[in-house]
Amino acid sequence: MTAAKQEALEKARTVAQDELKLVMPILYERIVVTTIQIAAHVGLGVGLALEAIDETRSHTSLSLFSREIREMMTETGVSLKRRHSNRIAKLVAEIEAQRLAWRHNHEFLSWLAFRRDDPRYPPHDRRERLEAFKLQHRLLTSRDAVIAKLGGPLAAALEGHDRFMLANRWRLSPNAEHSVERYSWPLLSLQPGPVVMLEFARVEYDAFVDAGGNKEQAQALLKKIAAAVRDQLAAALEHLPEDARSGLIA
Repeated sequence: MTAAKQEALEKARTVAQDELKLVMPILYERIVVTTIQIAAHVGLGVGLALEAIDETRSHTSLSLFSREIREMMTETGVSLKRRHSNRIAKLVAEIEAQRLAWRHNHEFLSWLAFRRDDPRYPPHDRRERLEAFKLQHRLLTSRDAVIAKLGGPLAAALEGHDRFMLANRWRLSPNAEHSVERYSWPLLSLQPGPVVMLEFARVEYDAFVDAGGNKEQAQALLKKIAAAVRDQLAAALEHLPEDARSGLIA
């Protein structure tokens, strides 16, 4: 699966847009089918958790693709959901489609919602754009759809992972004002203690990298994040709905 994602990312960097429209659906289908195969062996929840851990360690994720490419993937995902008759295949296709959707919404928030004091985007204009895009409804719909299939703890873990991996996510910079926000926002997420501490680690990692921190220290911080992700996912698997525990589902 990692090799398939790496191949797709390489093509996204090197192949012309017209050719991408032909090859990207094939590559995305290969990724989803691999996820289905893993889920069939170890169970849906465990399969998705293993994929998230692998993405964290390899830093290879669908979140790194541009919005335009992810939209090509969305079309393929809808097609896969309609095509498969096996229930676990349908579940994987639906969950991956919803994850693409919330990636789009998180990226839109990153691009628009936090542009404080930017004269190009006054507050009323940003609010109107967010409402016109129906961002609140879209994001909550995707979140609720995944919670229904995987339970709240695993859905929260996957969404947090996808947001952190997003190439164009908004970052709280290393200035003094944002230091207060980096402290505050994880606490206001109302998540359990280990999840809050993981969010602290993520926002501090961003600030460390943006401040030009040492690469070896940055890698050490990433390893701590990967370990915390693993612990969050392991805890989340204790709360899976029955359907998400088994492998081959008739």
